[in-house]
Amino acid sequence: MSPRLRVPTAQPRPIPRSLWRGFRQLCPACGIGASMEGYLGVRGACAHCGEKLGHIKADDGPAYFTVLVAGHVTVPLVLAAEQAWHPHMAVLMVAALSGLGLLIWRLLPRMKGAVLALMWALGLKGDEVQGDVEGHG
Repeated sequence: MSPRLRVPTAQPRPIPRSLWRGFRQLCPACGIGASMEGYLGVRGACAHCGEKLGHIKADDGPAYFTVLVAGHVTVPLVLAAEQAWHPHMAVLMVAALSGLGLLIWRLLPRMKGAVLALMWALGLKGDEVQGDVEGHG
């Protein structure tokens, strides 16, 4: 009986683990090297494992998710502060906009890392084209 030939398969890319690593701005493959360069730049490849990441284009996804999360955190806090303390509107707006700006500043690179990691886990590059539903495109 001859041994069966085994075809090497690609390593599984678990989405939850990839998202967590991406949110922490780490390589989605190894979790050790950095996936980001500067504030929003994507590294061409992981310095630790060599996984190529620079070809992945996240486009507007990270900004959308950042605003979605920041808005859902800020608005209830502003409404609660207004109900509890009745501050002057100018004070409330300065505090709310400052908090919102700080939250967006801290969340945006993490969301970009998470979207990048999700795209990596799904094997997407960001240049995929979806055909027309009726088959005309």
